[in-house]
Amino acid sequence: MNRGANPPPPPEVVPDIVVDRRYEFEQGGRRFEVISTPGGEALDSIVVWMPKERIVFTGNLFGPVFLAMPNLVTTRGDKPRLVQRYLASLDTVRRLGADLLITGHGDPIRGADQIKASLDKMHAAVSYINDAVIAGMNAGKDVHTLMREIRLPEELTIGEFHGKVSWAVRSIWEEYSGWFHYDSTTSLYGVPRSSVHGDLAELAGGASALAARARQKLDAGRPLEALHLTDIALGAQTTNADALRVKKDALQRLLADSGGSNLSEVMWLKSEIAAAEAALTQK
Repeated sequence: MNRGANPPPPPEVVPDIVVDRRYEFEQGGRRFEVISTPGGEALDSIVVWMPKERIVFTGNLFGPVFLAMPNLVTTRGDKPRLVQRYLASLDTVRRLGADLLITGHGDPIRGADQIKASLDKMHAAVSYINDAVIAGMNAGKDVHTLMREIRLPEELTIGEFHGKVSWAVRSIWEEYSGWFHYDSTTSLYGVPRSSVHGDLAELAGGASALAARARQKLDAGRPLEALHLTDIALGAQTTNADALRVKKDALQRLLADSGGSNLSEVMWLKSEIAAAEAALTQK
């Protein structure tokens, strides 16, 4: 099958056993316990525990990379994971005291001490972010300020290969506050800010004038502000070559600055760069 082709539909599976918190059975002379852990990538995720062998199969409960920041809300649009459920599910696995932990990707994690230390660190890291978000909200800080400010202390730093600290901050913020951020009355209604992009471009002297200012922002090392301006310029004139070139360069700057460690971020930036290149080719 071509990579770009649609995958075949999955087979229809009709369950004959419903697991409510925990289900135990024996098969082939071995005992298995199926344990509900609703904080995983799927809202109905489970882990499988073999108590005699002290082996736990966690699948993608902790994401595709172990000892890394969870993606509580993915860019591809998965259903949001609640931070408290994630922490509770992590704690469920931690209390098992496994000697061997097998995830959905990568090599098994061996040794009770190593597993406990890793789970302790992950629990402490996500708890730290959760507490920092709550403290920031109570201090009256907006979500974007907290996304910039909240950082893990060195001793709690974990990988950011799919999830990121700043994304977790936003996910947790919206879990507690909902979709209304108290930043604009217009958020209550169905008319987006993009509806006045044409007016802003006209007042600024046109899309190319906005693109020129965006280039200045980019040259000053502020690619995100440059993208805000190109969004307005392209909202007013979707084919403006000046704005498309600045947008492409700003995206490439973000890609270079990212270090290439976070797959979700890298793939999104590459797709946006490709779209800008395609739009310029059509000019």
